[in-house]
Amino acid sequence: MNQQVFTHILDALRDNSKRIDGLYELGIDLINFSDDYTKVIDTLLKVYYGKEGADWIDWYLWERDLKGDQYQATDKDGNPICYDDHSLWEEVERCRIKNKDEYELPIPMTDEEREEMLDMIAKRI
Repeated sequence: MNQQVFTHILDALRDNSKRIDGLYELGIDLINFSDDYTKVIDTLLKVYYGKEGADWIDWYLWERDLKGDQYQATDKDGNPICYDDHSLWEEVERCRIKNKDEYELPIPMTDEEREEMLDMIAKRI
């Protein structure tokens, strides 16, 4: 994927998140409508870039500290990576090239596993 298309996708994801957050602040919760959209995008990114590449995109968009050190992620040699859209694109392209695994859908939890998980949460385990 060329960088222009990649940046367009990042911008669309950021814009969508801002709109959803703004509506939530107004008391309108669209998570049930937007969650399926997010799952589709996440799956497509995992298929194209592999799990590692998709994880970098998730971290960059939703988890990194924008107010902290600009170079929060480094490669094995200590060089900064994923500090702006271009460097993120370079990293996920490397992930795409080295990824040889076919993406497999996660196995859904059974009802029993869900109940067990909820029970553990209730007991704060």
